[in-house]
Amino acid sequence: MQDDIDTFFNNTDVAASEAPLTDQPDQPSTNKKRKNAQPSDASKKPKVQENRAIYVSNLPRDTNPQEIEEAFKKYGIIDQGADGNKRIKMYTDDDGEFNGDALIVYFKKDSVELAARMMDDYWFRLEDQTQGKIRVKEADFSYKRHKDGDAIASKLTRKDKKASENNRRELNRKLAEWSDNEEEVKETFAPKKNKWAKLCIVKRAFTLQELEEDEAAILDIKEDMRDEAEKHGSITNVTLYDKEKDGVLTVRFREFEDAEKFRDAVNGKGYGGRKLEVTIADDRVKFRKSAKEEEPDSEDEDRPERVVAQ
Repeated sequence: MQDDIDTFFNNTDVAASEAPLTDQPDQPSTNKKRKNAQPSDASKKPKVQENRAIYVSNLPRDTNPQEIEEAFKKYGIIDQGADGNKRIKMYTDDDGEFNGDALIVYFKKDSVELAARMMDDYWFRLEDQTQGKIRVKEADFSYKRHKDGDAIASKLTRKDKKASENNRRELNRKLAEWSDNEEEVKETFAPKKNKWAKLCIVKRAFTLQELEEDEAAILDIKEDMRDEAEKHGSITNVTLYDKEKDGVLTVRFREFEDAEKFRDAVNGKGYGGRKLEVTIADDRVKFRKSAKEEEPDSEDEDRPERVVAQ
């Protein structure tokens, strides 16, 4: 059962732990440029996961996940897995029947202490006390904290990690409804930004008919967007996707904050008789463009995947 607790707690906790890069042995110097050397294993500090789980015993055998959630969500937001389901695990006996024990993982560590203080040695159902009182304590799996999180995170797919990040954004939104401390919500529990968050996606910037009628339209539109973007920060490139009927172009910034400023300032703004739609990319973008519109980035980092129209 202890292994089940460890696996359940770590299985979807990707937002709190990223898989480390594998260190390579020192190689003789060459004329080729290399990325900054990674620190050795000896210098790395282990990533300690917060224990956000409680273990509950002596629950009524006829209870269900919904009743457990209803009882324990009073003390904090219950975390969600990559599949979007609440992280409530109900244990079974050899016959597959619920044995009265459950594991609940909260979104905030503070909820663990509160739930244990309020629910330990208390009745799960006040109207039915024949079952006796339940016991609630912090889940104990400290010997796993230093090693399992990274190993499991490294095996998750891009889709799993993206789903986990989306779930955390939703939980952050719910947390904002709970907490009176807006700075705590914004800074401490903000979802981690990935490298694509520097890329703004602009839609309705043009029509295909405009591009067909005016050969200079592509350069003019890109120049207009570049001028507007540079009001909000340093950019590396502007790419127009001339095969997209939604009039798509992208603007890559050097800093996350500048991309957000551009989005907030330009989204909904009028351009060419249309209202622009600006969003922040959360993954590799896939838009169609002709090969002649290829424009290299001005900094050495991954570029959005370009699907060249045939």
